Amino acid sequence: DFVRLTPSVPGLRGSVWRSSANEYKEWEVEFSFKTFGQNSNNGGRGLAFWYTQEKAVEGPIFGNKDQWKGLGVFMDTSDPANHRTSSVIYGIMNDGSMKFPANPTSSAGSFGGCMRDFKSTPFPVVVRVSYIGKTLKVSADTHSRGKKMVACFEHKDIELPIGHYFGVSALAAETGTPDDHDVHSFEVYEVNPPPRAQKPLRPHEEEMVKKGGEVKVDEKDKEAFEEVQKIVEEREQKIKEEKEGPDATMSSTQLSAMVAESQYRIIESLNTIHNKLEVLGAPVTPPESSSKSLEEINKKINRMAESLHAMENVVQGLVDHISKQGGGGDMVDITKVLKEELRSLNLKMEDIDTRQSFQHRLTQNRLVKSTSWMSYVVFLILLQVVAVSAYTWYKKRVEMSEKKFL
Repeated sequence: DFVRLTPSVPGLRGSVWRSSANEYKEWEVEFSFKTFGQNSNNGGRGLAFWYTQEKAVEGPIFGNKDQWKGLGVFMDTSDPANHRTSSVIYGIMNDGSMKFPANPTSSAGSFGGCMRDFKSTPFPVVVRVSYIGKTLKVSADTHSRGKKMVACFEHKDIELPIGHYFGVSALAAETGTPDDHDVHSFEVYEVNPPPRAQKPLRPHEEEMVKKGGEVKVDEKDKEAFEEVQKIVEEREQKIKEEKEGPDATMSSTQLSAMVAESQYRIIESLNTIHNKLEVLGAPVTPPESSSKSLEEINKKINRMAESLHAMENVVQGLVDHISKQGGGGDMVDITKVLKEELRSLNLKMEDIDTRQSFQHRLTQNRLVKSTSWMSYVVFLILLQVVAVSAYTWYKKRVEMSEKKFL
C-alpha cells in the first residue's frame, strides 16, 4: 500500500529511486505521500523529490547527499531560518557546487515556495512536478486526493537534461518529535511524445515472435476494438459536421423546406403567446384602461414579431437567390450563410418560448394579485355594511326601551 521511508525514530533516513535514467525531454511526475507523528505540530522534518545526475547516495539533506547536481523539491515541516515550524514546499536548483542553504526559500538557486499544511492529513497529499517547454511547475493538493491541485511555484528557462534519475527521500528530525514518512504512489509521464514508427509488442507477443509464431488477436478483443473504433469515428464525424456546417450537396428544395418549417414554428410561437394573453383576460391590443405591465408585455411581443419577420424576409431572399444560382460555384458559401440564419432563427424561437412562459407566469400572478385585492375591498365593504346594520339595530332597541319606560 505504501513505502515507509522513515519511521518516527530520530535521525533516520530513507529513499526510493527509479532504477533507470529518465529518457523523456518533457515530463510530469505525480506522487502522493503522508507525513504524521505523535506531535500534531510541525517540525518533524520532511520529504524531498529529486531529479539528479546521481541516485541513491545517502546524505544529510532529507536523506540524500549535499551538493547534488540537478533539481530538488522539498516538503519541509521545519522552517528554522524564520524561527517557526511551518509546512512549506520549495525548490532548489543546484549545479553541484552549492551546499544546502540555511534559508532555503530565499537563497541563490531557490525558486521560492509556498506554505501548505500537509502534515497529518486524512488522505495522502498529492504533489505534481512538471517540466514542459523549459518551465518547471509545482502544484499540490492536500485534501482532495489530487482533484483540486493548487499551484505552488513556477519557474521558466530551466535546463533539465535527460539522463537524470527520479527519486524521493525523507529525513526524520534528530531532535523533538520525529515523523513517519510514507510514499503511496509515484508515477512518471511523458509529455508531448514523438510519433512512433511502429507499435510496440507486449512481452508475450515478443516471445511468440521469437519462437516463430504469429501474433493473433482474440476474437472478443477484436470485437471490442472495433466497437470502440466505431464510437470514436462516429464522434469524430459529428464534430466534423458541427465545424464544417451544412452539407454542400444539400438541394435548394431541402433548404426551402427547412426555412418553411422554421417560419411555421415562429408563427406558432407567436400565436401561442397571443392566445395565452387572451385567456388571462388581457387583450392583444389593450385599451387605455389596461395596466401598464400588460402594455409593456405586448410592446415587447410586437417588437420580437417585427424582428422575426425581418429575419424571415432575409432568409426568403437567400432561398430565392439560391434557386436562381442553380448550384453555381458560390453554392457552398451561400448554403453556409443560410445555415447560420437558420440557427439564428432557432435560437430566437427558443428565446421567445422562454420569454413567453415567463410573461405568462408574470401576468397570471399579477391578475391573481389584482383579484385578491378586489376580494379584499369587497370583504371590507360587506364588513362595514354589517357593522352599520348592527349599530342601527342596537340604537333602535335602545330608543324603544327608553320610550317603554316613559
